[in-house]
Amino acid sequence: MCMQLGGCRFDRERGMLIELSRDESWHLSRAELQVLTLLLEHPGQLVSKHMLKTGDGQGPPLTDASVSRAISTLRSFLGPQHEGLIETVKGQGYLLRPSNGSEYRGVNYLRLHTVPLWSALVLFGVMLAFSVFYLKHTDHSKPTQALMTSILSLASGQQVRLNLYADSSASNTLLFEMGERLSSGLIACGKSDWADVYASLSHDKQVLNMTFRGEKFDQSVLRNISISDFSRPKAFIDSAWLREVDICG
Repeated sequence: MCMQLGGCRFDRERGMLIELSRDESWHLSRAELQVLTLLLEHPGQLVSKHMLKTGDGQGPPLTDASVSRAISTLRSFLGPQHEGLIETVKGQGYLLRPSNGSEYRGVNYLRLHTVPLWSALVLFGVMLAFSVFYLKHTDHSKPTQALMTSILSLASGQQVRLNLYADSSASNTLLFEMGERLSSGLIACGKSDWADVYASLSHDKQVLNMTFRGEKFDQSVLRNISISDFSRPKAFIDSAWLREVDICG
């Protein structure tokens, strides 16, 4: 069975991930194949590290390092536009983000096409009304301003702008703390592909969203990372995470 995942097609039987725009293909290792298969079997659900390591129990379990490398490699295969599909849930495991219409297809294809026409028309009407209301009541002349911007000087002499965003300046202690940890991680790079880094917390402060922008091989590059953390106190970024996810570029 083949499934589309972002800009790639996953061929489960052959154990291959195929990049559609460039027609490049990669033969997945046992760890990569096991991790991706389990994530696709549980879309939008947390898959624990234990489950990713043990798989179906037919082969020897993977190590923590093997799972981390598999996740990193899969994100690299998906590319900067789609690597955010695989989300890290701090201290628990990973999840494959639910499709917004075209990110991955295959499992629910038939169910998608059984939606009654009248339901689709009602939904379209609601969305259209909301769009009109938003356009009429939103002041688009005012650009979103960062709550705080820091200029980080790396050992190579490069400067990286770290921008923290929030709806208000109240109760942003956690965001500022994550900004400090992110700053330390970027400075430790010494050299980076990124020129601008943007970070914000979700309204419930359980998801940290980060966007990295820069240039590589004379081309603009973009990377999105989201981390879920439901623990108390929340950590999001720590030394273990920085080792697992290369934020230098």
